[in-house]
Amino acid sequence: MRWFLSAIVAVSLLPTAAFSMEKVELTEEEFKMFRQATLALADPRVQAMKAEARLPAIAKDAGFKLKDLQKAMERAEAAGDVKAKCEANVKEALAGTDLKDKLGRLEVDTDAPHAVIYVQWFNEEAKDLAVQACTAAVTVANVCPIAATVTVYANDKAAPKARVFQALISNQGARRINAEKVKDYAETRYMKLFEKVKSVANGDDLSAESGAPTAQH
Repeated sequence: MRWFLSAIVAVSLLPTAAFSMEKVELTEEEFKMFRQATLALADPRVQAMKAEARLPAIAKDAGFKLKDLQKAMERAEAAGDVKAKCEANVKEALAGTDLKDKLGRLEVDTDAPHAVIYVQWFNEEAKDLAVQACTAAVTVANVCPIAATVTVYANDKAAPKARVFQALISNQGARRINAEKVKDYAETRYMKLFEKVKSVANGDDLSAESGAPTAQH
């Protein structure tokens, strides 16, 4: 019982000290299993069960193999604060790209089993939006493996409240982007991997958009 209770604390959302490109040793699927289990453990109906019966019941209800769930819980405990690690890793990785002086909001939402990372930047030229979006997406996917969805959006540097681009992409889709060929294929190939794309470069009206775009599919 103690090992999976400590796992809940291990992925605390409280701010922690910054990390320096510390590899996140947890997969997207393992994080989903872990978070689903920790949420279930807080359910009064589960808490009413005997301690040794809780994890097997959660695994059965979710359709997980018990051994896989136990492994995910153990790996999540060992991984530590994956939210802080991902945010620090992404910030450092993006500092090595053309977005280094353009970043706005950067946040990993680990409240739900479906982890989402939000990356905002400030754009000067609409013609650069596709390349910037692809750069952000592939960079995130390479250093934050727990994020199921990468939500990217840009505001106008000259008018910071004006949205000029927004889209989302799955982690799997983002990994299909070749960072070295982004400038060659961003518009013709890689943008097809994104969903819910709105861009002033395409003539879309984003005047009503504010805050972070929803990551719901």
